[in-house]
Amino acid sequence: MTNSATIALTTIRPLTEADIEAVHGLSVEVGWPHRADDWRLVLELGHGVVACDDAGRVMGSAMWWPFGEGLATIGMVIVSPRMQARGTGRRVMREIFSAAGSRVLRLVATAAGQRLYESEGFRATRMIAQYQGVADAAAAVADGRVREAQEADWPAIAALDGEAYGGDRSRMLAALRRVGRTFVLEEGGRITGFSICRPFGRGHVVGPLVAPDAAQAVALASPHVRAHAGSFLRLDTPERDGPLVAFAEACGLGNVDRVVQMTRGTPPATGPARVFALTSQALG
Repeated sequence: MTNSATIALTTIRPLTEADIEAVHGLSVEVGWPHRADDWRLVLELGHGVVACDDAGRVMGSAMWWPFGEGLATIGMVIVSPRMQARGTGRRVMREIFSAAGSRVLRLVATAAGQRLYESEGFRATRMIAQYQGVADAAAAVADGRVREAQEADWPAIAALDGEAYGGDRSRMLAALRRVGRTFVLEEGGRITGFSICRPFGRGHVVGPLVAPDAAQAVALASPHVRAHAGSFLRLDTPERDGPLVAFAEACGLGNVDRVVQMTRGTPPATGPARVFALTSQALG
């Protein structure tokens, strides 16, 4: 076993496709469920850095994703247990802050990281609850307003997402469209909500899910639950209680974790459409 006392951090450099195996190994080391393909997707959409020791081994990572000129998210912040308590996390985060410029920044903090982020000017804004488990479709609802998305729906989907999130995530949506399955809710000839489900981690994840109210959110989550009944499904939501939480629990998805979403800067105005399920904790 490598003696941590002999490891010295020497380099912080850009994260590239050639680092996927190494950063995937980092996420496995700290118990995250991400597959190598999940890393490839987030790298396609954003930018990152890795921290390397004096032998060139990747010991830390951090990424950021610009959603327009005024907003970005930060995530995939990992420091190998062999390098913790040495300031590595702060060093990689400050590289990301510099690259993101004056944008408002959002991130989801683990309990271990929250104190670091507070010292860098972030404040807690809301809780995110992680629900997951083997899906049971018994509680799924049938709503005649929900249908699979078509080509002509995507401008409305992008507009709704921008309204709910406060940034331009059109590149992200295009990538999710390629790898996932999308449903919309149409009412009176107008798209009022959408949901995307894609492979992630141990199975599939529902998100983003955008709707004007919780009843529509349940209707939009239902086809994904039916499609993945009997297999592993995950949903990360800012909802503390109410219809979507009750629905997730009735579908066999248990609350396995709660984390804190934090923001640095003044968040953009959003609504009336709301984000009921995150794309991921990194992407928001």
